[in-house]
Amino acid sequence: MSSLLIKDVRLVDALGESYGDLLVRDGVIWAMGKGLVAPGVPVLAGEGRTLLPAFVDLHAHFRDPGQSEKEDILTGSWAAAKGGYTAVSVMANTRPACDRPEVAQYVRKKAEEHAVVEVYPVGAITQGLAGEELADMEGLAPHVWAFSDDGRGVERPEVALAAFRAAAALGRVIFSHCESRGIADPRLSEELMAGRDLWLARWTGCRVHIAHVASPGTVELVEWAKARGVAATCEVTPHHLCLEGEYRVNPPLCDEAARKRLLSALREGRIDAVATDHAPHTPEDKRRGAPGISGIETAFPLLFTHLVREGEIALSQLSRLMSLSPARILGVPKGRLAVGMDGDVVLFEDAPFTVTEDFFFSRGKNTPLLGQTLWGKVWATVHRGDVIFLAGRVKGRDGDDHRPVG
Repeated sequence: MSSLLIKDVRLVDALGESYGDLLVRDGVIWAMGKGLVAPGVPVLAGEGRTLLPAFVDLHAHFRDPGQSEKEDILTGSWAAAKGGYTAVSVMANTRPACDRPEVAQYVRKKAEEHAVVEVYPVGAITQGLAGEELADMEGLAPHVWAFSDDGRGVERPEVALAAFRAAAALGRVIFSHCESRGIADPRLSEELMAGRDLWLARWTGCRVHIAHVASPGTVELVEWAKARGVAATCEVTPHHLCLEGEYRVNPPLCDEAARKRLLSALREGRIDAVATDHAPHTPEDKRRGAPGISGIETAFPLLFTHLVREGEIALSQLSRLMSLSPARILGVPKGRLAVGMDGDVVLFEDAPFTVTEDFFFSRGKNTPLLGQTLWGKVWATVHRGDVIFLAGRVKGRDGDDHRPVG
């Protein structure tokens, strides 16, 4: 943990904004105000840029172990840092799946040794993500914050019920991928399983988080559950909020009417968080139809361009959705500019840039955004007072050997 004085910035978080300086000492926010002085502490000149709490991603795929040609924990962490993230929750659909303690321990150990951001594994609900037999949930629990068979729903209700009961007893979250196989309409497929899982959460007292909502009806179901005391939250992705068309993702991109209803729900505070569902693929796998977008580096610019600059939501609300609320769901002391919180911040420039393949630190370049102009380029990312990304360079990349940048 490091110390850093950031000077002359616009400070914005979910609760408001001001102008001045921010001091991180020994990894936590120590002070905010104008004219701060801290002898012996390194200074980062913000020069009027906007500073936000660093982002927290509840839903990403770093493909490690098993598919390092697409991504690994190190390259995923570089991409996260470039995107302004300092904490990332990674899904269990690795090879082998994260269905036993050894795999979760591998992810945590490799992240601790190599990643420049914090990595939080999600454990599998069932063995091999096959939906038949429960994974070693008790053995996994000390190493994971949630359980999910992300990539597919748990079809068998008796297996799902047993998982909810186990997660409730272990104090962990069921992270539900809502997709009922055999239902052709993707919105109905999502809503049917969301309704079942929300009811199971009510029945068992388990916390439940609904992944990548693409149907406005699912938002209504989550609201219904919350009104009855269910500990339920939900997320939406940047691409489901901002993009339309045929680019293959799972769940599919929304039509215009559904996308506008999701935006309305977002503005009204009925959606808890934005998560990237960062899903890097090789060009060959994408040509074969693999669903997903490499999105952790473009998430903030995409949302800033289409939502904040176009007046859909305020920057403070975007900060709540990308930082404060996901930090609370994950259970980490991040997401606010307040004394005592982790010294994790991101600075960005309200300037345009073009998305090219060279832009990405992720191994996955699969995105429909290539060639598009976005605003809101991340300039610096700070993790507990340590500058892990600055002006196009990330700590540990290009022979830097993990020395501080800046």
